[in-house]
Amino acid sequence: MWHIQERILFPGYVFLIAQNLECLVNGLKKVIGLTKLIGIGDQIVPLVQEEVELLMRIGTDKQLVEMSSGIIENDRVRILSGPLMGMEGNIRRIDRHKRIAYLEIEMFGRTVEMKVGLEIIRKE
Repeated sequence: MWHIQERILFPGYVFLIAQNLECLVNGLKKVIGLTKLIGIGDQIVPLVQEEVELLMRIGTDKQLVEMSSGIIENDRVRILSGPLMGMEGNIRRIDRHKRIAYLEIEMFGRTVEMKVGLEIIRKE
């Protein structure tokens, strides 16, 4: 029986779309508890198109990462369905008991770890 595991891909991160970046930055600096903005020095670095496309592909318009399913063949993971199809090379670790795959991807100018749902249906 399938169940959807909700995952917070980037705990503590907030993604915003803004027309006026300077106004956004000035407003965010007034937020109590905000520790830092992703960027170089005082300059915010926006997501590049490839990063936006990756987030939309994994999370869809629903902003929920659905479960993927796959098999293990000769110590290699092959994803059969779900948003992780084609991302086998990014999988660094799998917790089969918790049905979680740990991915490493390049975002924000550095390597970021994500946890997503992955059901291994068989091992060959």
